[in-house]
Amino acid sequence: MRKLRNLVILSSVAFLLIGIFLNSTYFNVRKDEVYSQLKEKYQSASSDIITNEENVIESTEEEIDEKDMENVEEEKVETPKAVEKKTTEQYVWDYLRNNGYTEIQTAAIIGNLYQESGLNPSRIESNGEGIGLVQWSFGRKEQLKKYASSKGKDWTDLDCQLEFLIKELNSSQFYTSHKNIFNNPYSINEATEAFCWGFERPNSDYANIANRKDKAWASYYRNTGR
Repeated sequence: MRKLRNLVILSSVAFLLIGIFLNSTYFNVRKDEVYSQLKEKYQSASSDIITNEENVIESTEEEIDEKDMENVEEEKVETPKAVEKKTTEQYVWDYLRNNGYTEIQTAAIIGNLYQESGLNPSRIESNGEGIGLVQWSFGRKEQLKKYASSKGKDWTDLDCQLEFLIKELNSSQFYTSHKNIFNNPYSINEATEAFCWGFERPNSDYANIANRKDKAWASYYRNTGR
């Protein structure tokens, strides 16, 4: 009876030991399988993550490059607009208009200046007397030079001559009777004649008043509505 009991106990222990061994082996196998699966899974996942990060970095760099290129293109397109270069006539027209002269008065002045100097501020009369836009001569010529010197400019300076012209227009150099007509003209022809005889005062034999009027009308049509 005791032998039978011992055999049963030994058998149970052996069974338990075999079971434990089998379980441990199975567990280790399963553990290795699971580990391999997990390892493969996470290696693959890690690889994907790295690849994605690289893609993000690359795409970011590409976006930056594209944006930089866009900025470069925009900078090329957005160049400063070229400043319109005015003719001397346009410049004189705008100067006089900005100083309060009407379109008719401005046209009349320019028509006379064309006859006097061809609208050339450096023009010198053939006899060496008259100079500039108006062909200032004698005492008026000296006053122009003195005025230019006081401004630190040469008498040929266009702005300086226009300033001096307006200064004279507001003085007694413009005969009062003609000045009154010039300030309230019925037409360009009347304003042109008033400026000619009251301000320029040329020799009547060489005045060529018809040319002065033609130039005045031409200037008027070229510049009104410009």
